[in-house]
This record gives sequence, structure tokens and C-alpha cells, in this order.
Amino acid sequence: MKGKIFFSALLIIASLTACKKPVKGRNGVAYKNAVEYNDYIVDRQTTLMKKVLEFGKAAEINPDSANQLLDLYVTQTNEMITELKGMPPFNKDSTLRDAAIHSFTFYKRVFSDDYKRILSIRENTDFSITDAEAKMNAIVEKLSEEEDEYDKAFHKAQKNFAVKNNMELRENSIQKELDKLNE
Repeated sequence: MKGKIFFSALLIIASLTACKKPVKGRNGVAYKNAVEYNDYIVDRQTTLMKKVLEFGKAAEINPDSANQLLDLYVTQTNEMITELKGMPPFNKDSTLRDAAIHSFTFYKRVFSDDYKRILSIRENTDFSITDAEAKMNAIVEKLSEEEDEYDKAFHKAQKNFAVKNNMELRENSIQKELDKLNE
């Protein structure tokens, strides 16, 4: 009888320990809980949003330096995507990670293609100012619509992740700054 009780107690302790054991991904990072998992993604997302803001400021001042920033941002965004892909699912759920990967892939394309096209149009003297503005506005409108879809998908995945893991979400200050720019 003592052996069964000891074994049962050992099994319960092992189960509790397994629940608290960090989940480690291919990226080498261990996530002890849902908050750490979420924060890992959000930290990278915040970094990416800062790059969008930096590009906007640089493009107003010096298109050449803005173009150089884009090359750097493509490389950095690609590294972030690799890091995210190295994350394991959390409690067998990869929805949040996958939504982040899709969103970051969108921004990588924006940095490598769309923003470069906008800079090129702005620098190209073959267009009248009205034509150039119309072309740039069309690109920006299309990007805004796409970005909105990626944002909605990410926020939905994050909200579901928070509910499943009993987390409370807080608003990101960088998001407020981006929202002001889009008004």
C-alpha cells in the first residue's frame, strides 16, 4: 500500500514539474509560460514597428539613407522570421506564432519591394508631381488594406491565445503612435 501511495505521489510531482518545465524551440529560447511566449513575439513586433516609423522619418529627410535602411530592415526582418519559425507551438497551439510569421513576412516584402517603389517614384523626375502622388497614394492604400488584414489576424490570434492561457493583454504604445500616423 505504501508503495502505491509513494508511486502516486511521485507521479503527481512529476506531472506538476512537467507542466512547469520550459518549452524550448529550435531558436534556442525557452518559454516558461504563455506570457514569455507572447512577449517574445511582441518584442520583435515592437522592434519591427519602430523600423516602420524610422523609415517614415528617414524618407522625409533623405531618400538615399531611407533606401539603405530598407536593405538593413529586410535582413533584420528575415532574421526575426527565422527566430519565430524556431519557436515551438505553445501547448500544441501554433496559431499566434504563425500569425506573427505571416505578418512579418508581409513587412519583409514591404521593406524589400513596396517602400522601395515609393522611393523610386518620389525620386523619378519623369512623373509629374500629381502623377507621382497618385501612384504613391495607390501603393500606400493597397498596403494599408493588406496591413489591416494581417493586423486583424494577428490580434485575433493573440486574443485567442490570451483567453486559452488566462492572460491579460495590454495596449502597445508603439501601436498608438502608428495609429496616429495613419489618421
